[in-house]
Amino acid sequence: MNKKTQCLVIGAGRIGLPISVSLALAGHEVTILEKNPNRVKMINLGEAPFYEKGMSSGLKKMIIEGRLHASTDLNQICNKNVIVSAIGTGLNENGSPNLNSIDELVNLLSDNFPKGGLLILKTTLPIGMTEIIANKLSHKTGFKLDEEIFVAFSPERIVEGKAMYELKKLPKIVGGIGPNSTRIAKEFVSSLGGRVVEVSNARTAEMCKLLDNSYRMTRFGFAADVAAVAVENEINAYEAIKAANFDYPRNNIPLPSIGVSGYCLTKDPYYLDKAAPDVWKERGFASTWITARKAADLQVDYAFNFIKDHFGDSLNKKSILLAGITYKEDVDDSRLSHGRILLQKFLKEGCEISIWDPRTSEDYIEDIKIIRNNPPLDIDCMIITVPHLEFIKWSNDKKYLDFKRNTLIFDGWGIIEDDGDGRIILSGTGRAANVN
Repeated sequence: MNKKTQCLVIGAGRIGLPISVSLALAGHEVTILEKNPNRVKMINLGEAPFYEKGMSSGLKKMIIEGRLHASTDLNQICNKNVIVSAIGTGLNENGSPNLNSIDELVNLLSDNFPKGGLLILKTTLPIGMTEIIANKLSHKTGFKLDEEIFVAFSPERIVEGKAMYELKKLPKIVGGIGPNSTRIAKEFVSSLGGRVVEVSNARTAEMCKLLDNSYRMTRFGFAADVAAVAVENEINAYEAIKAANFDYPRNNIPLPSIGVSGYCLTKDPYYLDKAAPDVWKERGFASTWITARKAADLQVDYAFNFIKDHFGDSLNKKSILLAGITYKEDVDDSRLSHGRILLQKFLKEGCEISIWDPRTSEDYIEDIKIIRNNPPLDIDCMIITVPHLEFIKWSNDKKYLDFKRNTLIFDGWGIIEDDGDGRIILSGTGRAANVN
């Protein structure tokens, strides 16, 4: 496959747009198929619809040079050598994979898919789904798999805030539905930079994606249970973990947090779990990653219940400041965030809510105007949900001493080390009230 390829990326979201810009910068001619006309308009003007470090300048450059444009036109599929799917998948209420977007993708591709074309799936999928998609596509187009059309899975492993850098540097895993698909996909993916790891088949590549996030989730769930033990025994979990990790190469225990959320860590453990339901049923206990996912989820409930108990089981009219609404530190994305879960819980209790978040791309959430700079001081309770750099500086400067006496601070990330000599009431994930 030539370095310069006519490429279509389906989806201009947090994965699709950085990939599109990176492919264009690597020399390919890239069209983005996006159903949101406002997003298409912004991209074609060279304006990034969300923040990603280093992406905006690359986007403007590629638009000006004519190597990248966005479109809502479905007919764009028919004349492309490579099609990259960056659409999202989700979960149903019962925890099963929601693959409605995949059915739409197959229907979309089958009408226009070019003979000799390569489909690379970056979309998170249950194990075995790439084969199902490939077979459906072959059946509907009449093209023979791995000879007339080629399909491969290459998991996206980037994180928000580092996407452009990691697209160049991280190892890229590729597994096709046959040897020709793997070979062609490997050649194309290698144009982005970084090493390419070829695996036996698409199933193995699918599992690699699920392993990445399920492993991380398992470690975070371990830390969540450490936090629970620490609180029960009046121990500061952060102190204990830092001491256990210090200069001890066999330990790399994560620090606990009030919540582990976001698009991938919320979903991927459940996708991996569905690959072996009979195993968990036969042995009589759940997978480690699902147990970890549930342990982390309980930290949100613990924080809410602690605050409710602190105020005597009545939160009505209490002024609550949520410090952070994004799903993790120093990003602008609040999708599926634990901050949003806490927001809903407190709204149901009749609380007066303020949201302080200098990073989120949103101006309002639930009709609450986002505070960008200085938080209100006359509050009953502050909850730190993510360790934004701004919050860490605020803590280091001891700005919390400006709160009225006996304000409760629930520090979900252990960024406050000093309780202000008793002026405030300090508690949080992994430590009981005013335990330092």
